[in-house]
Amino acid sequence: MKVGVLSDSHDNLDSAADVLSVFLRERAEAILHLGDVCSPRLIEPFSASGIPLVGVFGNNDSDKAGLRAASGNRFHRGPHICEIGGRRILMSHSFDELQGEIGDGGKFDLVLFGHTHRPLTMRVGRALVINPGEACGFMSGRATCAVIDLDTMSACILDATADADDGDVGAPGAESRG
Repeated sequence: MKVGVLSDSHDNLDSAADVLSVFLRERAEAILHLGDVCSPRLIEPFSASGIPLVGVFGNNDSDKAGLRAASGNRFHRGPHICEIGGRRILMSHSFDELQGEIGDGGKFDLVLFGHTHRPLTMRVGRALVINPGEACGFMSGRATCAVIDLDTMSACILDATADADDGDVGAPGAESRG
């Protein structure tokens, strides 16, 4: 089972549409948003895609009621724990919010955070730790997202606007599709 992960979309509707296209192409069966959506209208296409969406609020998400309504009540305060595809997942907008949870060695299969706008993949114990970078592309000039295969626990950071078929972005620790 594959999940698509994005963060820091910051109302960039065009980049969000590109990210959704990546998730559809990669056949993601769930979408996880790590906050800083900003406006609820940005997630409407994700909700309309039919792919289950779960999210956490970021520091720029002031319309929490609107995000909950647009997502079918699937946005939460972080850190948020969920189980998808038999994997225990810890989600938060900021890594700082995870400090109390991540120390519990072996408790999570997947730890997700955003906020820094920089893609990252690494392992902490058995947990795969991912920051998908920024879906908006405002700081780096590149809109990125992650696709994670929960069966193999492998992840790729992808360039959402790449015209090439692979669309891979070099991120620290990220697997490369060659």
